[in-house]
Amino acid sequence: MSSDERAPKRFARKLRGAIDKGDYGSSTVWGVASAELVSSALLVLLSCLPTCCASANADPAPPLQRALASGLVVALLVQCVDHISGAHMNPSVTLAAAISGHMSVSRAAIEWGAQLAGGVIGAAALSPLCGSDAGACVTRPASHLVGSQAVAVEALCTICLVLANLSSWDSRNNSYKDSWPLRIGFVVSSLTLVAGDLTGASMNPVRSFGPALFAGYWDQHWVYWVGPLVGSCVGVALYAFAWRSPTPLPAPPLASLYADADL
Repeated sequence: MSSDERAPKRFARKLRGAIDKGDYGSSTVWGVASAELVSSALLVLLSCLPTCCASANADPAPPLQRALASGLVVALLVQCVDHISGAHMNPSVTLAAAISGHMSVSRAAIEWGAQLAGGVIGAAALSPLCGSDAGACVTRPASHLVGSQAVAVEALCTICLVLANLSSWDSRNNSYKDSWPLRIGFVVSSLTLVAGDLTGASMNPVRSFGPALFAGYWDQHWVYWVGPLVGSCVGVALYAFAWRSPTPLPAPPLASLYADADL
């Protein structure tokens, strides 16, 4: 094999090595991307499955059932892939991680792409499973809300979601990691109870994009991008300016757990 033929292979090995040495912890970029793709697909699929597969004569699930189902699905998926990719499954959470310095922009871009692809795959799987498209699962603002009100509701809920994630990433919270899947699941359930009847409490562009794509329903879809992404930025700014860890003083070994600030 000539040197000209070996050059592309050497370049590919160097590129993969550079990517694999990025800020992915013990996982490679491929592991992170696949974990976000699969978990995002399951998030959309499992969240939408009861609504899309319900009998035409069945009463809609009550708000408490919908809220608990959404939160427990999140808890399940966080338990499965949190140690691999962080289990964001949400461009708003990934944006918060990138802005706050918890991950690089390149990793965030990879996660966003995987999350969007996963959301589309999850919505596509609804038709063969249920015999219907994802129209019943499209997030829509309530009829009495104008666009700006719906954006404000989505932004407010996303601020709360982002604050919960930022607090979990804070080194001062390192001793409270074991129950994180259940805690973030109940955060999602609480916010769904608050805003589910107003906007669907999406807080996640991926959750709204997949069903809208297959249903062909784009009316006020922009709400579910602008609200969560603006809320993410506001949440990071609030946490950084109001609750940022102070510069630590020299600490004894037993206090070293709290020695480094996250923001």
